[in-house]
Amino acid sequence: MANTADPIICGGFVFYNNFDSANLARVELVKVPETTDKDGYEAENKSCKSSLSEEATDYEFNVWTKHDCHGTQFQNSNRTWFYFGVKASAPEICVKFNIINLNKQVKMFSQGMCPVFKVIPGHLHWERIREKPTYTLDQKGSDFTLSFIYTTPENPKAITYFAFTYPFSYNDLQNYLRRVEARIAKRTITCADDVYYHRECAIKSLEGRRMDIITISSFHNISTEREDRLNHMFPEKNEERPFKFWDKKVIFISARVHPGETPSSFVFNGFLNFLVNRDDQFAINLRRLYVFKLIPMLNPDGVARGHYRMDTRGVNLNRVYLNPSLKDHPTIYAARNLIRYYHNTYRLPNEDELPTVDLEHDKNTLTIIDSSCAIANIVRDTTTRLLQQVTLMTLDEKRKDQTEIFQECTFPKTNLDGMPGGDGEGLCNTPDESDNSVELKSGKNTYTAVGIGQLPKDESGLYLYIDLHGHASKKGVFMYGNYFDNADDTVTCMLLPKLMSINNPNFHFTSCNFTERNMYIIDKRDGMSREGSGRVAVYKLTGLIRSYTLECNYNSGRLVNTIPARIRDGINKTMTNIFVPPKYTPAVFEAVGAALGPSILDLTNNNPNSRLPNSQYRSLRGVRSYLKLAYVNNLSAPFGKPLQKRNAKNSGLDD
Repeated sequence: MANTADPIICGGFVFYNNFDSANLARVELVKVPETTDKDGYEAENKSCKSSLSEEATDYEFNVWTKHDCHGTQFQNSNRTWFYFGVKASAPEICVKFNIINLNKQVKMFSQGMCPVFKVIPGHLHWERIREKPTYTLDQKGSDFTLSFIYTTPENPKAITYFAFTYPFSYNDLQNYLRRVEARIAKRTITCADDVYYHRECAIKSLEGRRMDIITISSFHNISTEREDRLNHMFPEKNEERPFKFWDKKVIFISARVHPGETPSSFVFNGFLNFLVNRDDQFAINLRRLYVFKLIPMLNPDGVARGHYRMDTRGVNLNRVYLNPSLKDHPTIYAARNLIRYYHNTYRLPNEDELPTVDLEHDKNTLTIIDSSCAIANIVRDTTTRLLQQVTLMTLDEKRKDQTEIFQECTFPKTNLDGMPGGDGEGLCNTPDESDNSVELKSGKNTYTAVGIGQLPKDESGLYLYIDLHGHASKKGVFMYGNYFDNADDTVTCMLLPKLMSINNPNFHFTSCNFTERNMYIIDKRDGMSREGSGRVAVYKLTGLIRSYTLECNYNSGRLVNTIPARIRDGINKTMTNIFVPPKYTPAVFEAVGAALGPSILDLTNNNPNSRLPNSQYRSLRGVRSYLKLAYVNNLSAPFGKPLQKRNAKNSGLDD
């Protein structure tokens, strides 16, 4: 038996399967071109563009993908993802591929879904194949065959790569994060609004790959106290934990628990790129208000092995959040522990209890390091200077600097709903108002941590949780939220998805689902309940109302939203509206991620350039009133109706 790392040679073509996220089991030659002298010249000059018939192709291959956990005791029926490379035997000839053992994906491919390709060297960027693919089903309706053709490149040494959809591998992630770190490291930190960025390995996967967690905030309200090393986590001893933050809630976002759902990585990248932009006012405001905890890849083993849905032992990791095992589900174990840690505002659970500063119960003190102490080990030199000059400044200096930096900012009062009221766009308190500064004493000097307007407080240290996914059957970009018995909690849950539809043209609010059934439905394929998904389990663990799954269709949507102008752009600014839903690309997914930023700010009226005043709702209060009216009058049919019945083979990408 050939080594699976070796290329497969068939019909003079070389098929590559020895790279991260690749998935190819075997290849069979179906058709060889005729070699008569009469047909030789014609074959060389034949074009695939004229016909999709078999007569128009020179070569034809049957290609088998691997099941998830192929060839092991954990092998299962998931076989939708494919990704392989081909080096042709001759240039500019027409080749047909039949991917013959896929899961049934009739709905997706009947709606215009196309695989993607790139050529190295030559066509370096992924794009959809140019000829529409065809598909067939066997008599049992189980095995799905996808067929497509292509013309081999002029360069005989070029390798063409094909994939089910736009790939983003484990190695792609590691290279991407290194580039982000290098870009941030070049910057000189000059003020408290600069980007605080920290990357660390939270845990290793079953096969020893990193599960990274990224911390992003500003230097406002930063302490000199580092987060705890939770038991059985943070294996890289040379990587320090990030600093704790004072009175800043955590927003927790994760992606790629299902390895084939690559749109989630591009949404994640769009949000990450948005957050680290030091000049974007939306990002500046978000970093002032929140601490972001971002996990880019929850299932690195499944991604690296080219799986579609499962981990290396055939487990759907998005069903084990209620009680994950350190031994069997280490990445979900780590994610749940981190969520609990931030929910409890850095308080360790009993089994992890270690001596630490309890910020939740000791609100009037904050440990600092005396300015005379050596703090080279706390942060790199530039960060140290910032902690000394900005974060730990005298009260008078702080008030002076805040007046300059946040001039004309006012923080709206909090109404009875626990949300900032009114339509103001302010973010911070003025010096004369009550602020959230904390006096710190060190030697002869009294310092005050930099303070901004506080968000409404409740018991949880978390403000928002979103798990990012891809979706095969339902069109568009949408969210799943949890079900609540009362109107106020339901409206609070619906608010972020509704705001996303105002800030992004491809977000489908009418496709969102907030039903109780969608919290507990049983997967037909593996018999596991969505009660164990991140969205539902986080709500059960923390009581967090804003706990979501964000889903992106691989291909396209049903509609395009008309996006109102931002208030500072003026209501008469010409808006270029597209009425035909586009084919989704990484750029479309990244724009969804970037739209999360202003939508989160809109939740608390802290958006400095909101679209709400130019929308039909006019204000956040108007959006809430609309949602409550829809709830009371039972007009929100997509939220109350049960899920449509789906074939078990097509239900694989829900939540």
